[in-house]
Amino acid sequence: MSSSTADTEAVERPATVTARAVALTAGIAFALHLPALVRKAALNSDEATIATVARMIRHGARLYTSAVDRKPPGAFIVYRLLEPIFGDWTLTAARWLVLTATVTACWLLALEARRRWPSVNPLAVAIVGVIAFSALPAEDSRAVGFELLGTLPAVTAFVLGARRRFVLAGALLGLAGLFKQPFLLGAVPLVVQCLMSSTQWSMRARRVAIAGAATVAVVVAGLAPFGLDNSLRWYSGSGDNYLSGTEVSTVAIVALEQIGTVVGLTMGMIVLTVWVWRQRRIPADIVAWLVASLLATFIGLRFILHYFNQLLPVLVLLAGAALAGRDEIRRGLRTLAGRFVVLSFVCAVGFSFFTVLTPATFHDIPDVDGIVAAIRAETKPGDRIFVWGQAPEIYWLSGRDPATRYPHIGFITGVTPKRPGVAPYLLSQPGAAEHLLEDLRAHPPVVVVDAAIASVRGGDRYPLATSPVAEFVAENYCESAEFDGIRLLTRCGASGSSTSSSADGSPEP
Repeated sequence: MSSSTADTEAVERPATVTARAVALTAGIAFALHLPALVRKAALNSDEATIATVARMIRHGARLYTSAVDRKPPGAFIVYRLLEPIFGDWTLTAARWLVLTATVTACWLLALEARRRWPSVNPLAVAIVGVIAFSALPAEDSRAVGFELLGTLPAVTAFVLGARRRFVLAGALLGLAGLFKQPFLLGAVPLVVQCLMSSTQWSMRARRVAIAGAATVAVVVAGLAPFGLDNSLRWYSGSGDNYLSGTEVSTVAIVALEQIGTVVGLTMGMIVLTVWVWRQRRIPADIVAWLVASLLATFIGLRFILHYFNQLLPVLVLLAGAALAGRDEIRRGLRTLAGRFVVLSFVCAVGFSFFTVLTPATFHDIPDVDGIVAAIRAETKPGDRIFVWGQAPEIYWLSGRDPATRYPHIGFITGVTPKRPGVAPYLLSQPGAAEHLLEDLRAHPPVVVVDAAIASVRGGDRYPLATSPVAEFVAENYCESAEFDGIRLLTRCGASGSSTSSSADGSPEP
């Protein structure tokens, strides 16, 4: 630690946290997220998928059996609770909820930074946190996904562990793992925190065991309502091809592109973190949290931008160590490095805010308004439909559930993000095509939508004519309309809507 920093910490009293400071950070967060907070449509396919699965569950489907996804149940439960209340505004309500949770997490980090470095200004840390979580493009920072939903429990787990509340920390870590599995790597800093205490080694080992048991208990309790055998299989990725198809050259290109983007958008925090690393002694648990967070973003080797939301909390905490008293911050801002940090934050947030105003500029959001209106006219509430193409937005916006257990066709085609060049069906989920046909034959959809076109997330790679359901569709459905290249197919010879839905509105496994 430098002498000037030590002197400053010695004379400055810890800054207090006021309602005005909290309101200021909430206002900044609200301003940066405002366009997304009044938008009803999805910002990415994950939002539409989660909302669709939640509605299927409300209509009687069972997660991991008649409503299938590889993700943990936490996000689906949140949307399930919101959907009956907010209806078409569920996505908007979820964004308000996540924004509140994010501001709360930023203040937890600010208070933790002040506890470790008393001269740190918690308001400055909280503002940096709010900015950090607003720096990535809208599809990654404003869309409600698994990483953002798990941020608050993950941050709380670390903070509680630092305060030696190990059992509660383990339980919160398990809760975070119910939103996304990589959050369980938070066990690494939690173990370090348990071992950092001054008690006997036997007591330290006991604390590790108890905290780990609490984590496992919460995860098991969260999965149990959906059938442990089936839910654990999906949760652990057993028999899943998601990690397959990795070629070194492809992974390297994707990694350079995505990591380069993240570094560019978070350069301000990186500069602060590097400065802190050179000036201060970083506690072992923060180092462990940084390593674990980096590993969490690398799992799957896809490096999708919103994966890096798991890394932001520890960067905010590290950057916070650089935000000492007001006088030191003012002096720092006058330096070339300080001005570069400010410029980096401004540019990153400006770019991100632009993507909120025009979400389709940098992200593939298909135009499905025409086909959705046609589906609503051709069907009635309770009818089920089938969409061939990676467009879960059609299910969500039309208000019609899938006629199959799959809310999207990724399990059948095997086409996943950041795997360019991998042939369709090479990474298909084992048995998915057979299960899809079983569902469609048992409960024929009222209409079929052919959205496998180039403008809908590269759907021309897996056209309907060569799909596993091509014969079933050709025998039973005829084209009745087309909207921007997306075809609507209805039962051949049928007129009006059908009543083919089952009583509970969900396909059997």
